[in-house]
Amino acid sequence: MMQLKKTTPTFLFYDYETFGIHPSLDKPAQFACIRTDMNLNIIDDPQYFYCFPSDDYLPDPHSVLITGITPQYTEKNGTNEYIFSKKIYNILRQSNTCIVGYNNINFDDEITRNIFYRNFFDPYEWSWKNGNSRWDLLNLLRACYVLRPNGIKWPRNKLGLPSFKLSDLTQMNNIIHLNAHDAISDVYATIEMAKLVKKKQPKLFDFYFKIRTKNELYKFINLKNFKPVIYISSFFGAVRHNMSVILPIIWDDNNSNILIAVDLFKDIKKLINIFKKIHFDNLLIKNLFDLGIVLLYLNRCPMLAPIQTMRNEDYNRLNLNRDIFNKNINLIKKDNFFIENIKIIFSKKKQNNQSFNVDLEIYHSFFNSHDKKSIKIIRNTQPFFLKNINFNFHDSRLKTLLFRYRARNFFNSLDKNEKEIWLKHCMNIFNPLSLKEYQNKIQSLLEKYSNNLDKVILLKKLLDYVLKKYKKLFFKDININ
Repeated sequence: MMQLKKTTPTFLFYDYETFGIHPSLDKPAQFACIRTDMNLNIIDDPQYFYCFPSDDYLPDPHSVLITGITPQYTEKNGTNEYIFSKKIYNILRQSNTCIVGYNNINFDDEITRNIFYRNFFDPYEWSWKNGNSRWDLLNLLRACYVLRPNGIKWPRNKLGLPSFKLSDLTQMNNIIHLNAHDAISDVYATIEMAKLVKKKQPKLFDFYFKIRTKNELYKFINLKNFKPVIYISSFFGAVRHNMSVILPIIWDDNNSNILIAVDLFKDIKKLINIFKKIHFDNLLIKNLFDLGIVLLYLNRCPMLAPIQTMRNEDYNRLNLNRDIFNKNINLIKKDNFFIENIKIIFSKKKQNNQSFNVDLEIYHSFFNSHDKKSIKIIRNTQPFFLKNINFNFHDSRLKTLLFRYRARNFFNSLDKNEKEIWLKHCMNIFNPLSLKEYQNKIQSLLEKYSNNLDKVILLKKLLDYVLKKYKKLFFKDININ
């Protein structure tokens, strides 16, 4: 396999399989990645490895059925989450790497951030430091479908809407994809789909690669001249081809990564009238999204395009009426208070209340420089010695994070009192009511898939895992009657 210098720009295609769909609460099962050069030629051996779940966690049966990965398999072939995270961290931080997946912006990258957060690696630097960046092939394909669909076959779902499931696209375009929902197989399939876009629509591929970073996107956005842009996002739904024409309005005062815009295919008159009728203190921001307010996060690679990119044939194919958005722009121009009203509303935006579960608190705030020094000490200290260090944390999350980090990854490093605290925490997960619901869920799936031997075996293994886990933790059999 050809090797490039560490400083040579590369793509790293990657994927997770997980034990559930919640990036903060659920756990990873498998990681896989393949590095390519900028022409998408594979330049390194594929890497894949497994992670077993911690003792305070119940895998989602639906996810086990999809991936076919049982917790027993990961216990036999994988590592704890700390070792798993460290291996991934060392792969992702190679300089000049563009990290790509399929729906990674919304899912895989969030898994990465959360496992790094739980295991005291920086949750963000891997995606921007030392020339690194990230990109998402799913969004690129959505843009390709809207703007330049020729050369690629587009599958439809049962409702007749375009399907962007990776397995549907690979099948329709005769791309080998042997084991969908196996991470390494999905990575190979993602690379082949990227090659297809690059081959059939090279200008579109290059354009979106160029504007993938927020610094390039800042240059692209013009707030002064009421200049609309095309925005491609699942926010608009498949019925609307995952796209709209938007008008950028203002930057969020609290977060420079957030652009506040208006969906120009919504009823803007209704939005203007709402501002006139309802007092701002009584206006919920979440209600404005139904009326046409759109938030774009520039650090999430939003897919924007100049309005001139749309040709007459595209308007006809997508059944879009440009008169609608032009009229809405004129309405906004005529209303002298429209932009000011939006500024006022978003200036009153309340911060989310802090959760009682530290695992959900990654986005509460950044750690300050003092705490970052403590985090570095934690990472460089043998687990058995951590209990002897008195960390003067400024951030209240870190005390609980450290305890869970030690308990989940290095249970034997806990003293007797700490073990009792941890087992009490685990009992909250394995309480009789939760276990009864869990058993009922598995029983329901066993009945549903009674004629599918493979799924029956997976579900029985999962139930066996939970029963044995309970006995291991609490030295008794489950009594959930």
